[in-house]
Amino acid sequence: MYVLRSEDFSYYALPFGTNGDIPAPGKFDNDGKADHAVFRPSTGTWYIRKSRNGIAVQQGFGLAGDIPVANDFDGDGVTDIAIYRPSNGQWWINRSTGGVVALTFGAAGDLPVPGAYTGLGFANVAFWRPSTGEWFVLRYLNSGSYYSIPFGLPTDIPAPGDFDGDNKYDTAVFRPSEGLWYIQRSAGPLVVHQFGLSGDRPVQSSYIP
Repeated sequence: MYVLRSEDFSYYALPFGTNGDIPAPGKFDNDGKADHAVFRPSTGTWYIRKSRNGIAVQQGFGLAGDIPVANDFDGDGVTDIAIYRPSNGQWWINRSTGGVVALTFGAAGDLPVPGAYTGLGFANVAFWRPSTGEWFVLRYLNSGSYYSIPFGLPTDIPAPGDFDGDNKYDTAVFRPSEGLWYIQRSAGPLVVHQFGLSGDRPVQSSYIP
């Protein structure tokens, strides 16, 4: 793994993971620093190199073909181990506060895009449906209450994030054919920005197949 420091643009590298692992970094020990982590689909094992508590190993949480979607789903400031199963739209979340929860939200072909869309201090379970360009956001775990909005084309790549600094995720897509970003900000008008070339991938979606 290579990490570029923001303070002086120097970098460091360290070996962590093997061929076939999927990077899944997050703040797993609540010290304000992102921790190196990988998900190994072949065994369903998570390896987390915590910045202050050594290496943690979580076995048997995921299968080959699952997508790691680690995020803070319970709002306690700690990243939760989680996977999305694209074959049937299942989410499996191992919460640091509250234990494991499993739910179905999505269908085959949908892409997971979890994030803090509602601004309530936790990540929402969410997916993007390429066939229709619709975003579906679950307001609370196991609540059944969700909303959907159309934003994007089938050839776009979803790339959500908090682009206006209001602590809410904004729907956004990268259009590879044009190298354009389309960002629907929650606290402002639509932004269209040229940045990238055909074949590029937005960093937020690097590990979405």
